[in-house]
Amino acid sequence: MNEELLTRLVDALEGINSSLSEIAVSLDSLDKNIDGCISVSQNGKSRYLCISGDVYTN
Repeated sequence: MNEELLTRLVDALEGINSSLSEIAVSLDSLDKNIDGCISVSQNGKSRYLCISGDVYTN
């Protein structure tokens, strides 16, 4: 009984580890994309998020 429980626990932990690894990869990718959109002021004390995209007017 305990062996079966430990096996289930190991499987669950491996699944969690896999999910966390996938999340980490996504966050790393997002971080790289955001780095290109942040400007720093000349004095280095302020940061600005640059937003770009298509602008449509009617």
